[in-house]
Amino acid sequence: MSHPVLKDAPGASICMLGNHAIVRGALEAGLQFFSCYPGTPSSEVGDLLARVSKPAGVLFEYSINEKVAVEVAFAASLTGARSMCGMKHLGLNYAGDPISTMPYVGVEGGMVVVSAGDPSAITSPNEQDQRHFSRFLYYPVFDPATPADAYRMTRYAFDFSEKTRLPVIMRPTTRVCHTSGMVEFGPLPQTRNEIRFTKNPPRYVPIPVNARRMRKELIDRFALAEELLGQSEFFPRRGNGTMGVIASGVGYAYASEVLNELGLYDRVSLLQVGAYPIPETILSEFLATVESVLVVEELTPYVEEIVSLSAFRHGRSIPVYGKNSGHFPVEFEYNPDMVEDAIRTFLQLEPRTIVEVGLPELPPRPPVLCSGCPHRTSFYLARKVFGKNTVYVNDIGCYTLGYGEPLHSCDVLLCMGSSISQASGIARTTGKRTVAYIGDSTFFHSGLPPLANAVQANDDITVVILNNYITAMTGFQPSFSAWESQYPDCSNNGQKDRRIVLLDAVKGLGVKDVYSVDPFDEAQTLDAFKKAKSGKGVNVVICNSPCAVHRVRVEPDGKRAPYVIDQEKCNACSLCVRVLGCPGIVVEDGVYFIDASMCDGCDLCAYVCNRDAIHQVEVPEHA
Repeated sequence: MSHPVLKDAPGASICMLGNHAIVRGALEAGLQFFSCYPGTPSSEVGDLLARVSKPAGVLFEYSINEKVAVEVAFAASLTGARSMCGMKHLGLNYAGDPISTMPYVGVEGGMVVVSAGDPSAITSPNEQDQRHFSRFLYYPVFDPATPADAYRMTRYAFDFSEKTRLPVIMRPTTRVCHTSGMVEFGPLPQTRNEIRFTKNPPRYVPIPVNARRMRKELIDRFALAEELLGQSEFFPRRGNGTMGVIASGVGYAYASEVLNELGLYDRVSLLQVGAYPIPETILSEFLATVESVLVVEELTPYVEEIVSLSAFRHGRSIPVYGKNSGHFPVEFEYNPDMVEDAIRTFLQLEPRTIVEVGLPELPPRPPVLCSGCPHRTSFYLARKVFGKNTVYVNDIGCYTLGYGEPLHSCDVLLCMGSSISQASGIARTTGKRTVAYIGDSTFFHSGLPPLANAVQANDDITVVILNNYITAMTGFQPSFSAWESQYPDCSNNGQKDRRIVLLDAVKGLGVKDVYSVDPFDEAQTLDAFKKAKSGKGVNVVICNSPCAVHRVRVEPDGKRAPYVIDQEKCNACSLCVRVLGCPGIVVEDGVYFIDASMCDGCDLCAYVCNRDAIHQVEVPEHA
């Protein structure tokens, strides 16, 4: 395939998404191996590499989870390959076990861990500031402000990693990942690292006697990292004023924009913090030339505390403003207006002129499952059997949208794979059967150990595996349960239908009562749920039906005929709307009808209707 990131055109300027700029930087650095588990806002890094890996000569895999992705990429680096792995901020937590020891062992080929942050929890259950991994685990961390930064930092990071033998973290945040900006290309490499693994157990085996030696060496390598960063281009200074502004990440982009628009560079000196550890020489030199400092950074006051400590250490009794002074909030992401207000307060300027725009209050529009989504059918039928008093524990994926009206299929949610564990805990303490929902991708990511644990404890839980054969919420990356017609390259040694893997995995963990159903076969599915409800111990219902959106993408000729509402039979009882919440069912002026452009042709609305008022459009045989 042809894509701008493959273009060997040094000096060309291309407008690129931040995540794509990371890919280009890695390719210019001679990337040889990439692994990832998708997670917004990082997904496009892996998605693009999945598309270009073959022509780029990069070994690629969608890993089963982030821990595995980190481990295989680290192992690749030990062979001399320049490797990279991708995930969101939560994935870095999941990979915490190998992440914590990798700096001790050290890399051979350069290794970059792309872990995208999500201030304001836009697509996540929490915020997290991965910059703390720098001081916590001795990781150099790069903090880009723009797509151009992301490109330059990624390109630099591999050679830097090899010189220090430290894996490094690239931490773009949502606005950098999903913003487009101009990137000036360098050349693609003509040669890449030689691949060879040289046995050296004292170097690669961190048993205590070796780990203690590694620990002492780690201090020197981290000091070298600080020294090299001090010589890098990632701490630029602008302006010559005595009022100092120190900014990191996207906060730097906002601060530089505000200072430029207000023409304040004669009063203000602006320092970008593009990486960690912050070189002490750079910080001390900057603090020696200013009378006070405003720190602009999202999430925790990480830089602010380092600046305050540096000022104290060098006898600079200057005020340091930021989060602790109330100029910025600790939580959520920033925007240019917020940064401008803080800078005006810091410089004692007139407040920003606020223009009030009168807009009507819009009705809330909560996210919903797509039309024809098989999860909606599974939720509806399970609730029909288990009732409203059963506790439903949900997991991370599209099916999280079972939360709230009208499906009421999410009472508890925590993290990947936790639905089974939490269902066990609730069932064991209440003595009542509990239902856990989990998707196919999430089940292989984190569901196997808690299911084995539940079997061992013989907990009274019903695990509903919502198998739609794809990792849908993060962009339709392949799932381990994908069938061959979707992903020929993912076939299981020629096995024609991989859905059997899911059934075998569940049975292999010792679950005796397993029901594999098509949720659109309502009678079969209801029967399975009834048996599960009356069962003892752990049982599993696997609901197999492809993602409605992806099915049409893969098999465009297989689109099903839509349904219509017979207005003569419909009495506007609203049952279909009240219990399903399907966006394809529309109500206007009291009249109920189905939007044919949105209808996927599933039969759930017809199944629910008690007046036989909904039927499928007849398609002529020649159509």
